[in-house]
Amino acid sequence: MTAADLFGSPRLALRARLLAGIKAGAGAGLDLLAERLLRMEPVHADDLLVVATVRFVQGKVETARSLLDCALSLSPRHLMVACTLARLGVLTPDVVAALAWHAETSDQAHEMLLAHVAATGRPACFIRQRQLHCAVAPGGRQLRMTWQHLVVRQDDLPASDKVQSWPLPLPEALLGPVDPVVAVDGVPVQSGLAAGRWLRPPRLSGLVEITDDGHYQARVLDMACPERPVAVLIMEGDRVVGRHVSVPPDGAVMLDVLDAPILSFQLPAGAGRVRLLFELTGEPLSLPPATPRAGAAEDGTVDVIVPVHGDRAATQACFDALLGCDPGWPMRIVAIDDRGPDPEIGQFLDDLARQGRIVLRRNPGNLGFVRSVNIGMALHPDRDVVLLNADTCVSAGWLGRLRAAALGSDRTGTATPWSNDATICSYPLANAPTPLADIDVEELDDVARTALAGRTMEVPTGVGFCLYIRRACLDQTGWFDAEAFGAGYGEENDFCLRATAQGWRHVIALDTFVGHVGGGSFGAAKQARINAALAVLATRYPDYEAEVHRFIAADPLGPARRLLDRARLLADGVPRPVLLVCAELGGGTERFLRERIAMLAAPVLLLRPVGGGRDGCVRLCLEVPDRLELNNLSYGDDGDGLAALHEDLIRFGVREMELHHPRLLRVGLLQELATWFPYRAHIHDYSWICPRITLTADKDRYCGEPPVDRCEICVGRFGDELGIGDMAVVEWRQAMASVLAGAGQVGCSTRDTAVRMHRYIPAARYEVAPAEKPALPPAPVLPTRRARGEGVRIVVPGAIGPPKGYQLLLDCARDARQRGLPLTFQILGYSLDDEELCQTGHIVVTGRYAEAEVPSLLALLRPHLAFLPSTWPETWCYALTHVMSAGLPVVAFDLGAQAERLRAWGRGALLPPALPPAAINDALLSLVVEG
Repeated sequence: MTAADLFGSPRLALRARLLAGIKAGAGAGLDLLAERLLRMEPVHADDLLVVATVRFVQGKVETARSLLDCALSLSPRHLMVACTLARLGVLTPDVVAALAWHAETSDQAHEMLLAHVAATGRPACFIRQRQLHCAVAPGGRQLRMTWQHLVVRQDDLPASDKVQSWPLPLPEALLGPVDPVVAVDGVPVQSGLAAGRWLRPPRLSGLVEITDDGHYQARVLDMACPERPVAVLIMEGDRVVGRHVSVPPDGAVMLDVLDAPILSFQLPAGAGRVRLLFELTGEPLSLPPATPRAGAAEDGTVDVIVPVHGDRAATQACFDALLGCDPGWPMRIVAIDDRGPDPEIGQFLDDLARQGRIVLRRNPGNLGFVRSVNIGMALHPDRDVVLLNADTCVSAGWLGRLRAAALGSDRTGTATPWSNDATICSYPLANAPTPLADIDVEELDDVARTALAGRTMEVPTGVGFCLYIRRACLDQTGWFDAEAFGAGYGEENDFCLRATAQGWRHVIALDTFVGHVGGGSFGAAKQARINAALAVLATRYPDYEAEVHRFIAADPLGPARRLLDRARLLADGVPRPVLLVCAELGGGTERFLRERIAMLAAPVLLLRPVGGGRDGCVRLCLEVPDRLELNNLSYGDDGDGLAALHEDLIRFGVREMELHHPRLLRVGLLQELATWFPYRAHIHDYSWICPRITLTADKDRYCGEPPVDRCEICVGRFGDELGIGDMAVVEWRQAMASVLAGAGQVGCSTRDTAVRMHRYIPAARYEVAPAEKPALPPAPVLPTRRARGEGVRIVVPGAIGPPKGYQLLLDCARDARQRGLPLTFQILGYSLDDEELCQTGHIVVTGRYAEAEVPSLLALLRPHLAFLPSTWPETWCYALTHVMSAGLPVVAFDLGAQAERLRAWGRGALLPPALPPAAINDALLSLVVEG
């Protein structure tokens, strides 16, 4: 039966009259009332306690003692009964057990136990702050804790003439399942006083409601051990103005906080800012919105709350940085020691606390990140707070700038700085982590401070590694949800979304950077916690994930990251006079660019158009080959973006430009770029005259370069690789002609390329220079030989896609299979579809390779000759160089650079471009003579 069941009952009225009589000294006239209370059904321990008090007043000590014994048998954990018996000197095992049960929440029970040890010399075990203690009388010499005959701990006690209360911490892994046995000088202490489940780290849960008449009702429960008492404090400032203990009824089964007994109380009259805290941990309970919020004015100090669990090196580095620089605003560092596995971390924090450099709170067990944060935020109810991970690194002035961002508007609730690992607030990589070891935190913070001074931007959520929270936002939104988000991850997102619903906004402080190790506290369990948290967030806020993805896609922080990169690049003081313009194409074009950059005498910049095509969104991204970490120099291809790009290029010292490929560059943009600086161009393929780039048509074979009206039909039928849209081929050629004609030089790697381009754009100034100058061995004589009965092995070098002859090679292999030819094609590289080729049974594939591996791979393959099935007039072809340098005889089509180079070499075999697969196979077999 709960207290609520008794209100207004005759039983309560009788108790009240008896207690009033005792207070008035009318003990002799209370017999009838006492007898009536004793005869009420069912019998209650509280009734027996009241009547026993009457008998004491009447001098009937033995009767009182008998009543108390009955009361304790009815309620074996009754605190007042046990304390009363102890005062009478009755220290039976049952009394000691009851006192030990309440030692965590009752100072009176604790004192009684110590008095019992002093009076009897018998040790007693009890739990305080979820840690086992043993009180030992003077003369005790050795303390031993065992479990299943294993010695868990053994201590030699120092000599003392007083009772010693000795802590006996258990390793975290043993908390819960282990029922320890304690012995003093070999004699076991009374058993049953320290069950393992009582030692579990608390998981306190509470629910507070306000009744119509202004009373508060709280239900509180320790979910880790529901049978334990839970004490709640009412705090006004730093003063305790009320204390209530919820004692679960004996034998009650409580699975949820709603099963807990009700605590009823009123807030003190005229109270200001009131908090309700769990006494054991300091965790706050959320009070109903009707709670008064007026109170003392903010003193301006910010509480920087650092929950600490593991990673000693990162933790020490974090506090060294915090304490070693001027934060730019008054702060108090609050460390919450969450009882991690490394005792040296606790010693480190103790030293800082003794020096007065931090305020230290130590949890009574590992409570987890979220509960630790709540404990810290509840310590000073009039201060803004910063939640700071113990694996972060701050720089001078960080707090002042972060606070200025948070106070930038009345409705800003949180502020987050940049970091190397902060999801949407990450830099230098966007939305991705960068190892802390790869950056200089002070340099990046200084760049942010100067390049983006005083600037903020709204974000959909703050990020918890370093989160400034204004107290007004915290008051209105409530504490972090420890029940739902446990040990950490997602709790700040939930808080921010609740705050957003209340009208608060969240910003990134663009002028502040804080380093972050990232993820170390969670270890291998991180992904599981992330998944669980995301599931909760998805249930509570169905639109949240889509909103974050929209934010990432829109990338409003992109311009700010660009300004940071620009400032860092300008700080180098190194001019970069040459700008190379080329989409990322891979293959030989990328190799040419790398070699060109290496050849140039000065550092250069590389402009990459990036996007989905002419009709899609295209960004112009600057790469800095000698500073690849600067990856945010991105500009739109509209008027504002181009103006910013042009201005920055001039700042970076660009004086000339090289145009290497027009892909993804709309005509107007390309023509405007051509007006910015003197430039030269280079021909890597035929994109300047052919929207299909390679002069190929049906089956990706050479088109023969027909009249332009047939080119229009070809592009319409087989596709446009450049994405020129509705523009006619003739218009494209005219536009590109004006660009190439304006170039100081147009580089071509072969004469064939220059002659072919000259037919279309005769006004351009062509210059022929080989893309490379390999040292070639003497040309081998064809035909070559194979052993009798040996199959013919044909190596095919390179990345074999459509214009490189993929379909033709597949058709050749299928013909070889159909006719049973002794012919195997060996792809030195990879293809569009390796599996499809290999299924023919006449093709093998080595996979991607480094250039230095070519000799060893060819030695393994032992080919008889090489074949280039490329079906377009190449402009150079590095793969051809590989096999020529190896001294292999080479077969190719009589097209483009491949034909020109083989003729110059002397004895390559050239096939007609339109030769069918069967004829190609016959030609290859004829070039390898048996015998």
